[in-house]
Amino acid sequence: MNRSSIVCAGRAGALIGLLALAAWVPPAAADDGLDTALKLEQVFSSVAERASKAVVVITNKQTLRYGQSLQGIPPEFRRFFGIPDEDPERPAPGARQVPRVAGKGSGVVMADGYIVTNYHVIKDHDALEVKLHDGRTFDTERDPKAVEVVGTDEETDLAVLRLGNGALSNVPGLAFADSDEVRVGQWAVAVGAPFNFDYSVTVGVVSQKGRHDVRMNTYENYIQTDASINPGNSGGPLLNLKGEVIGINDFIVTGGGGLSPGNVGLGFAIASNLAKQVVADIVAEGKVVRPWLGIAMQELDEDLKKQFKVDHGVLISDVLRGDPAEKAGLEAGDVILEVGGRAMASPHDVQFAVLKYRPGEGIPVLVDRRGERMKFTVTAKRKDGGDGLAGPVEAPDDLLTQFGLGLDEGEDGVVVAGVAPGSAAAAADLRKGDVVLEVNRRPVKTLGDVMDAMREGTGGVAVLYVQRAGRKFFVPLHERERD
Repeated sequence: MNRSSIVCAGRAGALIGLLALAAWVPPAAADDGLDTALKLEQVFSSVAERASKAVVVITNKQTLRYGQSLQGIPPEFRRFFGIPDEDPERPAPGARQVPRVAGKGSGVVMADGYIVTNYHVIKDHDALEVKLHDGRTFDTERDPKAVEVVGTDEETDLAVLRLGNGALSNVPGLAFADSDEVRVGQWAVAVGAPFNFDYSVTVGVVSQKGRHDVRMNTYENYIQTDASINPGNSGGPLLNLKGEVIGINDFIVTGGGGLSPGNVGLGFAIASNLAKQVVADIVAEGKVVRPWLGIAMQELDEDLKKQFKVDHGVLISDVLRGDPAEKAGLEAGDVILEVGGRAMASPHDVQFAVLKYRPGEGIPVLVDRRGERMKFTVTAKRKDGGDGLAGPVEAPDDLLTQFGLGLDEGEDGVVVAGVAPGSAAAAADLRKGDVVLEVNRRPVKTLGDVMDAMREGTGGVAVLYVQRAGRKFFVPLHERERD
């Protein structure tokens, strides 16, 4: 026997001994462990039993119109999207078209008797069918008043339904939890109808909270979970162990280029605090009412932080004329430090801080303006549609170490005449025709103004304030390094 075999054998013997010791558990300790497991099992079962009674299965039916057909869709796509197999007997031209199943999803009955689901679950429906846990079915094909769409909000992918004739008076609804109190690692329970398997219950943990910038909706505040969520779970609840709704299941991220037929542990639910706010607006007004400030924003990268001499905040890149922010005195180039007393670090922070207010309310805003802290109160107005802000402007991604920028004087002032390929200007996405309004916080009207302002740059970086097609934003450029 060689040396390596002896070492391995010795380690194996030690491991067996350790496993034998670990396997021996005093009877009392084993009973305590089993008792704890059974108590946890009972909690899961109780949550599933109570929540299932409040979950509904929603079927979206659509009428095929001229030029629209579900024929030819591959079987794997049909399974993924919940589309039934094609009926080979298509109606003759001119025959009455009957709505057909286009997809299925879930919904949850809340404590006030309204049903919350995803907008995409009911989008483009010609008829809706809602099935309750007790087997009762409400179908607008048979009775147009059976299901009422109270309102929708495409920007958060939420919708609110109501059943006719007091159908939910004896259905115990669920309550929204405070999603700000959700902790990463806590248990999460999902209930829904994945792949037509109605009232399936899955368990996992909260993988992360406060997810945004996933580019699914205008307003994003997601709870990420590894509780198995699949097509058909959309609109159903994500719950804590108290049986409270911490989120409305919305979408999953899959492998295989997005065509994976199953869950890979990346599910996302709309956080309950956002859902609660949207639902309250829809119930009260039939739509969501959001405050409008009239600003465009961009994040501060390290170069912009140095230029504006701040360590945090959100840069106002434009203020729309005549809107609340301008009337309050805010200016492009101001750095928003706080909204409502809360520190701001990203456009998303500002967006959701503003959403806590109603149109007509004064919103306290603290900004840094050229090194001076200034307080403003912005009285938001009501905005129908849009996100209540002019929209964040994304900062450039990858700046190189040279300008590569040609400028000229025109009727509008200093205009970009050319951008060298591979240069810092190209990397900053500067384009021919862009109008340069400021350089290093100094207004410029001539090439001489530009050169004077360039000499005031700090750390080899020049910050340009640019206008393009009515949109204004700041761009940092790195000076070319000399060999």
